[in-house]
Amino acid sequence: MNARPDAAARIVAAPELARTTVAPSDDPAVRAFLLAATASLASHAADVDALDALDAKVGDGDTGSTLALAAGAISGHLDQLPLRDGASLLQSIGERLLRSAGGSSGVLLSILFTSAGPSFATDADWGRALLAGLHQMKRYGGAKRGDRTMVDALEPALEALVATQSLDAAAQAARQGANHTATITKAGAGRSAYVPAAALKGINDPGAEAVARLFEDIARQTRR
Repeated sequence: MNARPDAAARIVAAPELARTTVAPSDDPAVRAFLLAATASLASHAADVDALDALDAKVGDGDTGSTLALAAGAISGHLDQLPLRDGASLLQSIGERLLRSAGGSSGVLLSILFTSAGPSFATDADWGRALLAGLHQMKRYGGAKRGDRTMVDALEPALEALVATQSLDAAAQAARQGANHTATITKAGAGRSAYVPAAALKGINDPGAEAVARLFEDIARQTRR
């Protein structure tokens, strides 16, 4: 989903992620946030404008299914996670994604979350921690903004979140980034790199679209 066509060796060369053992704990606010986020990913995998259908036009047709699988790996095990310990929680999510999400997407998302953990341990800011994790994901996956991947929506969203502390601003940035991918007719990463320009034109990258919908859903819920 995010990896460059020639990036398999780089992904395999990423640091081996050791499992951690941390006692589970509860935090109602964090639990509610994770449930909202995972429900969003699962719902868009199954709806009439499904992400898999979008991905079938420009990729493998499994973006929605992969993200729904990742969401289930988290939502189905909340009672086993250290919800009160942000750094350990990010690490635990990364480890679960590596074991459950599968493929290069699971590896890359795992790198994002496990790399975000140490950042959160020194600076308890979710946006900055996730942005630090994203930088590591880009380093090992090879995709950058403009390559027509989820990075095109995720990076501006996290940058907006850090700058404004506003989920609405993050959602707007994610949507702008996702919509911009429809104008990119030469993908620099992922399966879309093999798709003709004519087939890409006017179609949002599925990974970027998933990120935009996720931020929009979460921002909408926080306004209620």
